Amino acid sequence: MKTEYLGLELSSPVIVSSSPYTSTLSHIESCVRAGAGAVVLKSIFEEQIYRQAASLDKMEGYGDAGEYLERYLGDAYKAELLQLVADAAKTGVPVIGSINCVGSGDAWIDYATSMQAAGASALELNIFLLPTDRRASAAEIEQHYADIVRKVCAAVTIPVSVKLPMRLTNVLSTCDTLLARGAKGVVLFNRFFEPDIDIEKLTFQPADPFSQPTELRHVLRSTALCSHALPQLDISVSTGVHDGAAAVKALLCGASAVQLCTAIHKHGYEVIGQIGSFIDEWAARHGFDTLSSFRGRMDYGSSEGEFYQRVQYMKYFPHDAE
Repeated sequence: MKTEYLGLELSSPVIVSSSPYTSTLSHIESCVRAGAGAVVLKSIFEEQIYRQAASLDKMEGYGDAGEYLERYLGDAYKAELLQLVADAAKTGVPVIGSINCVGSGDAWIDYATSMQAAGASALELNIFLLPTDRRASAAEIEQHYADIVRKVCAAVTIPVSVKLPMRLTNVLSTCDTLLARGAKGVVLFNRFFEPDIDIEKLTFQPADPFSQPTELRHVLRSTALCSHALPQLDISVSTGVHDGAAAVKALLCGASAVQLCTAIHKHGYEVIGQIGSFIDEWAARHGFDTLSSFRGRMDYGSSEGEFYQRVQYMKYFPHDAE
């Protein structure tokens, strides 16, 4: 079933998110064969370049070569990524470049314009500014997001989406600001690799990097709110979509597309086509000929509002419950 996302016509609303499954041409070709409507390339992480340069700079014989190493590694990393963009663009599906840079410097612009020139159909900005300064207000942090989006959108002509963190004070306000700066869509949400602690060894260790189906409930309300209040923005749901039912729920709340990663890890590339087929079969069973005929049917304005409110708690846990 076709959909339109970021002004691009996709053969399916199922997109493969930025992940190891979009890091090489062979993986991308597997996604396309399985029925993906688009692919978001593995993010370019600027801090990886810095860490690798710092590591090499400490090795005996390199001396004080940090700046040279950063430039050399950065150029090599960028060239490899741009070749992947160019190769992936020949697979027949829209290729969305993903960028994750440090801070709000010019690297965002450099990578964005280079990806467009290499053949990317759109861009996804993966912005995460860890709030470590207790004096920085939420408004100041969100302004950094807006500044990055404004600069990138001014530098490219292809559509730009923003992958947002889950813990925002007011997701509607943030999305409205990004829309005003030129963004065409948002991805809900960025799932961070949270640290865990081994209490016996007293060491940090990574938590489970894969999402769980239950995490979808953290996204549906925000999707329903944003799709109703800001219909100009296309929404892609990126967390908790493990099967066809989850994809349909996201679309009913107003998403234009869904993104997969963990589902592919658990079930293989075949799950891409399985979810697409489920959407088609579900739509036919309910008498919908197009995705647009049911997308947003259960957003905040079209459904019973109390189901998106705290009133549910009052209903199921009254104050006089025994």
